[in-house]
Amino acid sequence: MAKTILLVDDDRDFVEINRLALVKQGYQVLTAHDGKTGIDAAVQNNPDLIVLDVMMTSDTEGFHAAKAIREHPKLKNTPILMLTSIREAMDLPFKYEPDETWLPVTEFVEKPLPPAKLVEKVEALLNKK
Repeated sequence: MAKTILLVDDDRDFVEINRLALVKQGYQVLTAHDGKTGIDAAVQNNPDLIVLDVMMTSDTEGFHAAKAIREHPKLKNTPILMLTSIREAMDLPFKYEPDETWLPVTEFVEKPLPPAKLVEKVEALLNKK
């Protein structure tokens, strides 16, 4: 059975390009375009991995979505790959690192990330699981 990936990002072009790349590799891909819809889709579908943007309807929506996902018993161990361009967009001088309390994601990666690299990251995280 194909692994299920949930892509949560408000950039519809980004979602579609990466959805196609993941489907080509045999993954089932679900999509959402904001944090609330992403959380709901995760709870309903229990994906094998979640790719989550930070800046959607607010600059920090992805951070809040990640925390909500981790607090759900069914999703607490689901890998979350957070992709964002927040450092560049907000000209932040520091890097974000996963943290169980503040940033409960498996990996944090800066955008842009070519679809082939996203597929590599997804495969690596799924193989760790």
